[in-house]
Amino acid sequence: MIKIHKDFTGGNIRVVAEKNNEIFLENELRDTQCDWFYWAFCVEGAQDRELIFHFQDTRLGYWGPAVSRDGENWTWLGESGKNSFTYRFTPDESKVFFAHHALYPMARFDRLTEKYGIETKELCKSKKGRSVPYVEFGEGAQTVILTARHHACESTGSWVLEGVLEELLEHPMPDTKVLCVPFVDFDGVFDGDQGKSRVPHDHNRDYIYTPVYPETAAIMEHARKNGCVYAFDFHSPWHWGGKNDKIFIVRKCGDREEKYDRFSELLAQECDKNSMRYEVGLDQPFGQDWNKGGPTFATEMLKHPECSLAFTLESAYFGTADDVVTPEKLISLGRAFARAAKRFDDAKRECQRRTG
Repeated sequence: MIKIHKDFTGGNIRVVAEKNNEIFLENELRDTQCDWFYWAFCVEGAQDRELIFHFQDTRLGYWGPAVSRDGENWTWLGESGKNSFTYRFTPDESKVFFAHHALYPMARFDRLTEKYGIETKELCKSKKGRSVPYVEFGEGAQTVILTARHHACESTGSWVLEGVLEELLEHPMPDTKVLCVPFVDFDGVFDGDQGKSRVPHDHNRDYIYTPVYPETAAIMEHARKNGCVYAFDFHSPWHWGGKNDKIFIVRKCGDREEKYDRFSELLAQECDKNSMRYEVGLDQPFGQDWNKGGPTFATEMLKHPECSLAFTLESAYFGTADDVVTPEKLISLGRAFARAAKRFDDAKRECQRRTG
């Protein structure tokens, strides 16, 4: 018997109807207050069958669904319709995962910390009582704060963050402590929520006087105690189209344009053929369109007088025909990002040395 379910970390689906070899599906918005597109499900017991999966709306990107046999290694199925795809299960495929994009397994982050001998600590208890992980490494007078998954479904940011951490662990930034909170909306990541525009507001809009979520309160408290010279937050943008198919920075302050410009140049220089491309000129300017201020992680960190630079990096879900998103290319982008950050910091230190 075929079983279609969401019983895994990140699962999100509702089976509406089944008719012969056709499956009709809806994604679950849960407490997201607007339409959003994330979904992920598992099929078991469909060996040697061909099934057609239909969604109620545009829920697929350019390359069809992401597919995995183990929930960790993902590839694109290939081009399909915007709201349906067909999959032929081989005789030995007893279990296959499908998702809007490549999910980032929490276990993968655990293996990363084990590889580099980093202790995972508890940031706080989530609203549902789960232990929210964070890591710290490095020593020095300045602190860098790295975050991802303020919006639970945005796992391209997690792949990028992995590359950032690898690079900084192998080639540390001098005189620097790093705090990393890899899954800010921890309950949402675990449960498979959309996370974006959560009621009453999502985690990235929770940097207010009295935060709703324990995670954001803990991050704010850490910054108050330890300072924050740089703060980088890794996200995914809208589903697809235009700038959303690219990599871009959301600039969060109007009086740091020279610094944003410099970092932009460095990041473009550090990206190579193995990474997703970042192009100068695609950043989202502060004060334009939807980027008009309000509480966010980056704007909160910029309130600290020692904070030199803070922003969000948006990493596309699908990419373009000549720059298709893969986990490997996102990790490589993260390494390029860390190299750019180190070069930016080196230049800042040199400037401080010259001016005494």
